[in-house]
Amino acid sequence: MPAEVLVMCSACGRPQSAARRRCAFCNAELPEAPLPPRSPDALESPAPSLPGVTPLALDLGNRRVLAVNDTQLSFQGRPGGGPTLDVPWARVRRLEWRTRPYYEPLGLLAFTVLGLFWAPTQAVRIMSFAGGVIGLLLVVLYRHHGLTLELDDGTRMQWPLGMALKGSAREARLKAARATLADAGRMRGVPLNGSDA
Repeated sequence: MPAEVLVMCSACGRPQSAARRRCAFCNAELPEAPLPPRSPDALESPAPSLPGVTPLALDLGNRRVLAVNDTQLSFQGRPGGGPTLDVPWARVRRLEWRTRPYYEPLGLLAFTVLGLFWAPTQAVRIMSFAGGVIGLLLVVLYRHHGLTLELDDGTRMQWPLGMALKGSAREARLKAARATLADAGRMRGVPLNGSDA
């Protein structure tokens, strides 16, 4: 069996199979490389693919990347970069996409209460009130997206996909990723459940 030829993606620098035309992570076009000659007695069997589902590499911001292709799911989720998690489709039993309001800024309301009742000056009261208003606006305007994978051994992996402003281009990209993931899962017999808060 001939060795697989790898090329480096000129956009993201990750090694890829030369048989691919586009990078599985960033979808950039790969440079040309000579492929190993096929043996004449090799069976002509195409690589498994998902008809109608193109590889998707979604830049989620803050160096988070979700990649969906015909063989695996990949996720680079640590802010500032980090290792890429690759999970073969054969191991995935169930997917769950969760969307919820961005609750974390509600912590600013504690400072608002302290500022309004115990602030020594009017300026501090105004600043604490403004902090509370900003916190409430963030909760109302932003949504947090996350993906949970349930594997064949019962393990559950949680991938934080990040936040998006309602109606923004980033939210549209996340919705497109969700639709593509649902199609890919359906073709593999892997259900995608979802919850929107």
